[in-house]
Amino acid sequence: MFEAYRVVQVTSPEGAAAPPEVAERFQGRAWSLHQLEERGVRITGAAAWYLAAGRQWQLQLEQL
Repeated sequence: MFEAYRVVQVTSPEGAAAPPEVAERFQGRAWSLHQLEERGVRITGAAAWYLAAGRQWQLQLEQL
């Protein structure tokens, strides 16, 4: 079974919005956790993290 997720927000650990070139990489489609991991997202329990532009970004996921 394919569990789909949508990235609803990408922020720094402090809560600042990610620049468009980072956030737009994940917008507009459904993802499985495996697909996100293939693109460099680290899934750690309740959080998803992505390293880009020299910083860690937290992805807020919503299950579809």
